[in-house]
Amino acid sequence: MIIFAGCSKESRIAIPYDGDKIVLNTLIQPDSLVYIRVTGSKPVKEYQNLKFPELKNAVVMMYEDGKTMPAPEWKVINGKGYFVSHMPARAGSEYKITVNYSGLASVTATDSTPQRPEIRDGAAQKLGNRVRFTLKDNINEKNYYRIRVYNADTVNGVITPFKRDTVKFRLDPSFNNNFADIIGNSYSGEVMLSDERISGKDVLFVLQTSKQVTASHMIVEVSNLTTGAYKYLDGTSDQRLEDGLDFTLNPEDIYSNVKNGYGIVAGVNAGRLSFAVE
Repeated sequence: MIIFAGCSKESRIAIPYDGDKIVLNTLIQPDSLVYIRVTGSKPVKEYQNLKFPELKNAVVMMYEDGKTMPAPEWKVINGKGYFVSHMPARAGSEYKITVNYSGLASVTATDSTPQRPEIRDGAAQKLGNRVRFTLKDNINEKNYYRIRVYNADTVNGVITPFKRDTVKFRLDPSFNNNFADIIGNSYSGEVMLSDERISGKDVLFVLQTSKQVTASHMIVEVSNLTTGAYKYLDGTSDQRLEDGLDFTLNPEDIYSNVKNGYGIVAGVNAGRLSFAVE
């Protein structure tokens, strides 16, 4: 009898740690309340033990176009604590957030909120593997985009995405010649790109899905990103999409605009195009 036993070997990697700091994270979406996550940093000592301490008693201040806003209120949502603004953010405004906490250096971060992208003409066929839509790029702005696709259905007359059923796709190489160098063979839950090759144009995007389309409805989501949001989301794509950690990157390679701390404060503006599958 031959028995094959699986085994694993633990490798200890020295990960630099620059001392305890405040971690500030929020992606600001216009027409939505601002949800601010404030935690403390900690050295990574145990695999899969990355629960960071919440700084519930931190003093968080928020400014819109230089004017002081009411202090965000601490709330627990789905088991996690957030400082939540009292009013929605607005497109085209600049937001500054400061955090003070006893024993740690104060932090601050600033970014603006972009305009919503113009998308139209969404289409897909049942049992096919292509999704189409058109994006109109604003020639007067430098834009970065994130594209995601969801299966959906009607719930009480409203087209509702299946958030746990993100469609994996790639740009179809037969149609998207403008992005030939970023089109690969792998399928992903999102595609990120800049507008430098399509500036000011109406562009037809054709997405090739990894599986046949079977849903009754679909939603294409295109988010307009600030430069900071693009750099952060691009740098953390492997972790967010559960493709694993990339140990070839140094910790400082992940973009952060939080002075004296870690994290990101950045503006996004998601446009969603809902349509029935043909």
